[in-house]
Amino acid sequence: MPKYDFDSYTLYELKKRDVFSVKIRVSLKEQVNGAVLSEAAAKAFRRFPYYSRTVALNEEDAYIFEPCDKPIAVIEGDKSVRLGTDESNGLLFAITYENNDVFFSFSHNFCGGCGSMRWIKATLWQYLTDLGHDVDANGIMTADTPITNEEQAEPDPASLPDEEPLGTLNFTTDSFVPRMDYMERMKDPNGIDGYYPIRIPRAPLMKYARDNDGSPNSILAAVLYKMCVKALPEESKFTVGIANNYREDVGCPDTYRDMVRQMYVQYDSGMKDWPVDKISTVTRSRMYLQMQPEASWDRCRRVEELRRQIDLQPDLESKVDYAFENSLITHGVPSSFHISYVGKVDWGGLEPFIEGVYSLTIAHLMFEVNANKEYFFVSFHTIRKDGKYLKEFLQVLDEEGIAYSVGELLEKRLPTTILP
Repeated sequence: MPKYDFDSYTLYELKKRDVFSVKIRVSLKEQVNGAVLSEAAAKAFRRFPYYSRTVALNEEDAYIFEPCDKPIAVIEGDKSVRLGTDESNGLLFAITYENNDVFFSFSHNFCGGCGSMRWIKATLWQYLTDLGHDVDANGIMTADTPITNEEQAEPDPASLPDEEPLGTLNFTTDSFVPRMDYMERMKDPNGIDGYYPIRIPRAPLMKYARDNDGSPNSILAAVLYKMCVKALPEESKFTVGIANNYREDVGCPDTYRDMVRQMYVQYDSGMKDWPVDKISTVTRSRMYLQMQPEASWDRCRRVEELRRQIDLQPDLESKVDYAFENSLITHGVPSSFHISYVGKVDWGGLEPFIEGVYSLTIAHLMFEVNANKEYFFVSFHTIRKDGKYLKEFLQVLDEEGIAYSVGELLEKRLPTTILP
């Protein structure tokens, strides 16, 4: 087994390349009261002691976590917070707010969008309750909800079966990757790390998916492929990376911890005139092949081995270099675009107070998708200001008769993490 805390190992890669910043924007139907939010956030955060920790280096030059009794920082204004500094009380979590929006910023090494929703819901419930609203607490971890072993579980790779998947897919590396977009942004002093907030009514899209033997992931992947064909007619091959949460496969279905691997589907120019339903069917079949639990077991063992090797490195610099050079997260198949779907979150009594939920991460042509009973909330990640890709995406939605509303291009203002 690795020597240190399960959540600490991505810190080494983060030291060299901060790709683990997450910010979740929750738009409320009324303006935020900062004073009430600050008190409520402190109460709610105490429910999650596994988040109330700061990073330190021990005598072996290894990153460890130490308990922190300081409150979570609540800061006015939509801004990029420096996590791990005095600004965030040393924590890798912070909250900012502006107008009707509450922004939950955190480092990905603890949890992803799915795990963070428990903290977010707890904070919003406490805030609305402190404002005097009568909010049903069913399904929400309030301050007095017992902490369970299940929510803190981590996988035991030694207990997992050692079986080969029934089949595998081979992926080429010659698909379009939007490198020139990054080059153009680097040359532009006014370049943007931005997103378009898009809202799609949930019921008709789910009916569209069912009628076409699809899922939200496969339908969106097909639509995005059609987008790429329109935006880049000279390219012949595109690859989508689709996030797959494998916590249940490795025996930790209720853990807060982030356990995600990538699935890939490749499309070529021979599919450009196919209808969306046919592309979706092919996408879904290739997703099924990669969703085998055997693939998750293998991934879990590879993660453990990487962490063992990090522990063997003699100093911090060596640990950082090894983690960076052997990353299982950033050394996958080069993708043209990505989809990450948190799933339908049960907001319970919070639902009437929420206008929208948007997940923000570091990526370009990334689709972060949240959902409630009424809508899919899509963050269309882009580094372009000219509307390329967005207008083609909306054209495909129009052609398919999928309703939507889209907001203006906004800056993400993601947090940065400062480590010892």
